[in-house]
Amino acid sequence: MNKLRKSWPYLTIVGVAIIVLLSQIVTGAYILGVDSIFHMNRFYDTMMQIKTGNWSYFISIYGFQQSGRIINALYGPLTAYVNGLLLLITGSWARFQIVSSLSIMIISGISMYRLALRTQIKRIYAVIVGISYMLSFLIMGWVVGMQFTGWGAALLPWLISAGFDMVDYQEIKVLKLALPMSVLLQTHMLSSLSGALALIPLFISGIIRCKDRWKMFRHAVYAVLLTLLLTANVWYGTFEISITNHALGVAPQLDMHEDSVALFGKNVFVLSPIYTVAFILVAIYFIKNFKKLTRDRKAIFITGMMFLWLSSVAFPWQTLDNMFPNISFLIQMPRRFVVIAFIFLLICMGIMINDAFVLQPLNKIKYALLIIGGCILIFNAGGTVLRGVNYFLSPGVVQNDYNVYFVTDDMNKLRKSLTSNNPKQAIQLVAKATPDYLPAQYHMTAYNYFDYHPYGSYFDEIINYQGNVQKSIKDNGHLLLTWRNSHHNGYKMQLPVVQYPSTHLILNGKHVDADDHTEIGSVIIRAKHGINRLEIYYHARLGLLISVWTTLIAWILLSLWISGMTGYKLIRKNKRSIS
Repeated sequence: MNKLRKSWPYLTIVGVAIIVLLSQIVTGAYILGVDSIFHMNRFYDTMMQIKTGNWSYFISIYGFQQSGRIINALYGPLTAYVNGLLLLITGSWARFQIVSSLSIMIISGISMYRLALRTQIKRIYAVIVGISYMLSFLIMGWVVGMQFTGWGAALLPWLISAGFDMVDYQEIKVLKLALPMSVLLQTHMLSSLSGALALIPLFISGIIRCKDRWKMFRHAVYAVLLTLLLTANVWYGTFEISITNHALGVAPQLDMHEDSVALFGKNVFVLSPIYTVAFILVAIYFIKNFKKLTRDRKAIFITGMMFLWLSSVAFPWQTLDNMFPNISFLIQMPRRFVVIAFIFLLICMGIMINDAFVLQPLNKIKYALLIIGGCILIFNAGGTVLRGVNYFLSPGVVQNDYNVYFVTDDMNKLRKSLTSNNPKQAIQLVAKATPDYLPAQYHMTAYNYFDYHPYGSYFDEIINYQGNVQKSIKDNGHLLLTWRNSHHNGYKMQLPVVQYPSTHLILNGKHVDADDHTEIGSVIIRAKHGINRLEIYYHARLGLLISVWTTLIAWILLSLWISGMTGYKLIRKNKRSIS
């Protein structure tokens, strides 16, 4: 009975996740959303590296049209390999998506549930908080659109729990802070930035009241140092590749107002009515009872409202962007900060419904509203998944075809490729011209980004390349391009592969420099008459290699230490129970 009492919240969260995904589980469909093609190429690349043993940490040799692009080294490297392993195990894109969607929903629901318990909210209400977060657009963005911010959102409550320790106990547990921050950095850097910003007011609130401030500050430094060890590949890799290779940034958001949050309106990102109502009620309740609140509750509410303002149309993002144009590169969409507001304000909602009303009839109304609200959330989330499934089963297959290039007109062939046991088929039949991190040959700013048409250039030079060039992978992991030049010796030609300063070229057995590059870094060389072979590999600098190995060793040692400590505690617990 005691086990059931402890496990029913987790079983409830798992059950709700299965109900929401039921239409996809039953049909075995694959929802091809807005960011699906980009991440499919990332994960296929790492899957093939794991499968073949041809490791290429820096450049893509299997995904992204085998173009030699740097993607995973700059974008959640560790998580990319975890997803590649998951794809290898599941075997098809449809099974991969079902397992990953179920995983992200369960992880987000449970992490938020445990955070709610952490703030002394009753189990039943903590479950409601967890489910409310799990079914929000923040998490469902991955389920139906493969938006990677969803994974950052799923992990953030884990990090925020360490922040609550700062407020409640005026202490920092080094591993409890460093581990989630490291996982976040290895997953989605902007989410880790949002999490770090959310910790600042919590840290300030804690250290002001702390009796031993030096100890708290010292532990914060230890947590930072441990995080740097566990993410050395991310920091050093981002610095070196971005600085020395002039990697093209993500597309800037020229009108940041459009991607800011609003409770209502047009041409902005409007929150779902049920969350809008919940946050308004939370604001009214906490403002009305502000003087009665404990310091930790005040800190949670103020932080939540601050980030809601930061992500909203009320914040002067456009003015800041006009003054500092690089903000639009770094942040892109101000609404991304709303994830912190959701976490804190949903906790506030849990606190609000946790407080009993004086009059019993009001409590009954509260329970009825919670049941109705929960049903609406499940219905809306399940409906979103069902629409994605219907797209898959429809003649068009693709839910969002913006900037998508179809290699085939046979949509049945594309549909079958997404459920087949050969993941390569799908990425050969559909592509998307996303130019992030290409080796730009020009000085890029937020104002001239679109003047050079990087999306169109990538489509013309790589995806829709007209030449007859065969690509393969050699035993040493080098990317090999083979083609026949029917023109004269020394004929200049552009090849469907890009070169960074640290990318080396071997043409017909000799190391060479490219004769020229296109604006997005595509290689232009002089080919001999007849058969030509060009090998491509990335020669990382010593510092970059050291950072990668440092990270790998740090994770292995930490895993061994955690396993050892866990085993030791279990042995001690068993000895006590025997005695």
